[in-house]
Formats: sequence, structure tokens, C-alpha cells
Amino acid sequence: MIMRSGMVPWNYRTYRLLWGVLDWIYPPRCGGCGKPYTRWCSDCSANTLVIRDHFCDRCGNPADLNGLCDDCRSAPCILTSIRSYAIYEGPIREAIHSLKFKGDMGLGEILARPMIQLFSTLDWPVNIIAPVPSGLDRRKMRGYNQASLLALPIALYFGIPFRSEAIKKVRETRTQVGLSAQERRENVRNTFLARRDLVFQKSILLVDDITTTGATLVSCAETLLEQGASQVFGLTLARAVLEHPQV
Repeated sequence: MIMRSGMVPWNYRTYRLLWGVLDWIYPPRCGGCGKPYTRWCSDCSANTLVIRDHFCDRCGNPADLNGLCDDCRSAPCILTSIRSYAIYEGPIREAIHSLKFKGDMGLGEILARPMIQLFSTLDWPVNIIAPVPSGLDRRKMRGYNQASLLALPIALYFGIPFRSEAIKKVRETRTQVGLSAQERRENVRNTFLARRDLVFQKSILLVDDITTTGATLVSCAETLLEQGASQVFGLTLARAVLEHPQV
């Protein structure tokens, strides 16, 4: 359950307050439609395709089924479970583009709020929250890792240690956009390295902005498990799918 206001940790409330002050100094525009004086407007929130049901229990892929999808029955995902807040379409797609490519860092805090709501409904025993790392070139270009901007407020809200250093990207990769599922897996193979001293016998929550085939989350999970993590969960803001049911 979401904590009552009096129970919300002071550092999470302070984090939100700081962004509120920045909004007052530098009035924002909605990341989904550009409406002034709000980072995320009520119309865009209402028009977001939230994934409420009809998804695979393991990989989280939206599908008109109950239980596991065919892929997870034939070759189970190594993550214990993956869940996403919304379909990667419409306003949420525009907001993620603004977060990643337009320097709209304030979207991280406000779009983490529905992820907090989603995570509060999941019975996941998590010890550490870690953002999916970006490469050095992308961090230099953007000045930040968008996954960290989503992961940090989640960690602050639930009082779970935030460990961006638990896993790092050790080689640059080409963009995943336009690649097939197999090409995505090959592109991120042996790309990440986890710190055993931080993840050994820990249950890890990986946070990212978007998942398509899950290749990046799987590659991260492989190195975490190799370094002794007990289990790995994945939570993303959006899920890209070719087809989706009524959600």
C-alpha cells in the first residue's frame, strides 16, 4: 500500500519539494503535450495506456492471457519478474523522449510516482534498487542517466538503499532502436559488470525507462546473478509492444 503522508520518509518529501521549488523558479511544460506550468498534465495522465491486467506473470509482456506467455513457458526469463507501468505509446512515449533527449530531468521525479504506486502493489522482497546503467558516452552527452532519475525517488519513498554503483556498463553499444530481438540480445551481451560486494545474496530491483524485448534487463540480471545476487526483478516506466490488448 502507498504510505500515508505522515509516514512518507522526509528525504522523499524533501526531494519532491526541491522539484516543486524548481518548477516555481523555472515554470515547466508537460512532457507529454507541452502544456505550460506542469511537468505532467492530467490529460496526458488520463490518455496513458496503463497496463492493469492481461500480461505475462514472468516477463510482464502485455498479452491476452493469464499466467505465463509461450516464451516464458519454453525458456523462462532469468529475472524473477518484470513489470511496467504503461504501454510505450502516446503521451508516455513523448515524455520519455523529453526525459532522455531534451534534458527534461524533472520528468524523472513525477513519472516515478505511478511506478511507486505500481511497486507498492507487488510483493517483491527487494534489498537494493539499482538503475540500469548507461554508457559513458551517453552520460557525457546527456549529463545524467534517465534510469537513475526514475529509480532514486522510488528508493527514497520505500527507504530501500539506492545503489547506482552496483552495476556498470563496461563497453559502449549501438542504440537498440531498429534492432531485432536477437540483435538486441547480441548487442548487449557481456556489456555490464556487477559489484559482488554490493549484490551478493541481495534481492535486486532494476529500474529503467522502457523495455522492449527485455534484452538489456536480462543482460544486467545475468551479471548480477553471476556475482551472487539471490534474485533480480525489473520495473520500467513503459513497455514497447507491437500489439496490445485492451488495457
